[in-house]
Amino acid sequence: MGIRLPMMIQDPSISQVDVGRLVEDWLKLDERHYLDGPVSERVAVVDLDPTTDGLSPPVPFLPPAGRRTLGRYDVEKTDIASPRFIPVSVFATVFRTIYLYEDPRVLGRKITWAFDAPQLLVVPRAGWLANAYYERRSHSLQFFQFMADDQVIQTSLSRDIVAHETGHALIDGIDPDIYDALDPQALALHEGVADLTAMLLAFNSRALRLAVLNKTGGSIRESTAFSSIGEQFGRAIDPERKAGWLRNLLNDATLPADPNDEPEEHELSKVISGVLYAFVVYLHEHFKREVAAREASSQFSASGKALAIAATLFQRMVLRGLDYLPPGEITFADFGRAILAADQATYEDATWRDWLREQFVTRGIVHDIADLDVTTNVANEAVREADLEGLVESAWVAYTFAEQNRTLLGIPADAQFEVLPRVVVDGRFETPEATMDREAGIDDDADEDGAAAAEAAAHAAEGADAGRPFRELLFKVRWSQLEANPPDLGASQRRVQTGTTLVIDWNAKRIRSLLRPKFFEERRVARDRMLRRLVESGLVEVTEPPPTPAARRQPSTGIDATVTDGILRVRNTARLLHIVRLDDE
Repeated sequence: MGIRLPMMIQDPSISQVDVGRLVEDWLKLDERHYLDGPVSERVAVVDLDPTTDGLSPPVPFLPPAGRRTLGRYDVEKTDIASPRFIPVSVFATVFRTIYLYEDPRVLGRKITWAFDAPQLLVVPRAGWLANAYYERRSHSLQFFQFMADDQVIQTSLSRDIVAHETGHALIDGIDPDIYDALDPQALALHEGVADLTAMLLAFNSRALRLAVLNKTGGSIRESTAFSSIGEQFGRAIDPERKAGWLRNLLNDATLPADPNDEPEEHELSKVISGVLYAFVVYLHEHFKREVAAREASSQFSASGKALAIAATLFQRMVLRGLDYLPPGEITFADFGRAILAADQATYEDATWRDWLREQFVTRGIVHDIADLDVTTNVANEAVREADLEGLVESAWVAYTFAEQNRTLLGIPADAQFEVLPRVVVDGRFETPEATMDREAGIDDDADEDGAAAAEAAAHAAEGADAGRPFRELLFKVRWSQLEANPPDLGASQRRVQTGTTLVIDWNAKRIRSLLRPKFFEERRVARDRMLRRLVESGLVEVTEPPPTPAARRQPSTGIDATVTDGILRVRNTARLLHIVRLDDE
């Protein structure tokens, strides 16, 4: 059922200044059913009354009636502080972020959550705290409010923050192993992609896109509402800062040569988000020239359509890279290789990939372009003879295939491995030229009265069956590996996860990609340093396992670091990834 939902355009102060209005309607949400709340099959909003800490009344759902063909929630969009507006806007923003990932041109499937439950719980007013976070154990996104300059700041009214935290939940569903990673680059990747998710949602708003481009003369090279994450939040928690944001994707951060010099995960994330923001700037400049030439217009006039085209290509390359990542401990270099493999497997033109490779070298992520080499679309007898339906449906068939192909998958002879749930992707590949054709029918010059019609036309175009269909099978195997652990940190050995992702072209029965971590052994020193920081800061206490099964079932409130039979295992490290650092609170 289609419904109409209001949602924030950006942070309240930014929306009003840059766009001239706070709220836009979204017409695209189409889930199977809705309940008061808002509640759907996949997302449930549970709001708290900040004065009593009790549950707030749910917002009533109004199904289509009479001449009204769309459902809606009983809320007015004129008062953004209303206890009815906040839950509905958050619900809309969470789903718009989900759809960014699930687009047939991107991941091409519905994402399942990393926890064993169907619904992601969203708490838009979870309490008084200058923070927001995703937490797997409670299956929830938690958004808090705080006072600044005698004003209540609602983190749930920042579209950046809502998209960022929803991004964490989606990344966890795609690659749950990162949530337990000990490598700081893995956690920084989680944070950086969540920031880029907020950027993509900003690009997705036609009203914001055009307002910002008009303000900047058609460029995203300078600091804008696209590159700045959490502007109102950043100013509120630190009014003395001149920057006016929480993090800025427009940066020249580089990776230190020595892993011992790497900063904590929030600061480290700027390296991967910085290189990828530079990538989308490069794409935008390229397509401004292309669109201007095609339409015989100025580059400024072409900038709106060019940004939509660049964002679509960027979204496809970067988010599909998450699917291609190997399980376990991964690095920025692994993500770069996954992005390149996902694009190279589908698209012959290497122009974008060559530019991105050079940037990974410039930022110190790899030492040489050859470190990012990937091989795609390779014939293999085992894959050609495999029963793909059986691999998907039968755990035994999948395990047997992996056992018989240990060498192909890089599984050590003595390793006990696990085959992760197989994922089938039914997507559509759209060339930049096809995206350009689709965008050509959308009027960037529509005034505010025509904005809703233009937005509806854009959404209709997005939903069209454009592009070439493809089907992929994601086959992932994971195993534990023992490595030396600093003896003063609980045990002489620790267990870490690693593995392989095999991507199979379903129709051609060829290997589209086969990726394992590139610098796994070299990163042990970084894992040592991460563990030491956690222990010495008091964020982790190394313990023995609980003595009874009942005690072991009790949920931990933080990061787990447990020694069993003399071997340490660390889990839930991604609990560090609040919108701001834990030690900043």
